Amino acid sequence: MILHMINKTSLKFVGIFVVVIIAALAAIYYANYYFSPEQKALRYYAELERQYREDTYGGKTPEETLQLFIDALKAGDIELASKYFVVEEREKTKKTLQDEFKVDGNFDYMITGLQKLKRTTGKHNPDEKAFFIIVGEDGIVADQVLLVKNTNSVWKIVDM
Repeated sequence: MILHMINKTSLKFVGIFVVVIIAALAAIYYANYYFSPEQKALRYYAELERQYREDTYGGKTPEETLQLFIDALKAGDIELASKYFVVEEREKTKKTLQDEFKVDGNFDYMITGLQKLKRTTGKHNPDEKAFFIIVGEDGIVADQVLLVKNTNSVWKIVDM
């Protein structure tokens, strides 16, 4: 008797309701999965890896990269100069260089200092890292630049 009371319209309503509930649960599960910290980290590192693979700015030697960077600064091309840095440091470096460029004399002073850098030999692996330093008259390192070899064999500035 109860079956006779249920008509096609009621069955359609119940069917649609069940489909909507399943779709909502699937959407919630997907959102929790997609926006989880683990998935965000995986996407971030995959994107970073892609950027490193496609990065062609830099030289085949650390000296060449440093010279390309200096040449870009001499030309006043801050955008290009920032591209000689590792991907994670580009935006910060670009802002720093733009701030330095606005102050008269700072840019020329920076370029002069960079041209005085000398490559050091140390215990680090010279095929993967290169340190350039300026030693003051007191024998203490006054300035330094660190370069590393990128995954596609292009040398990049990490820190200065």
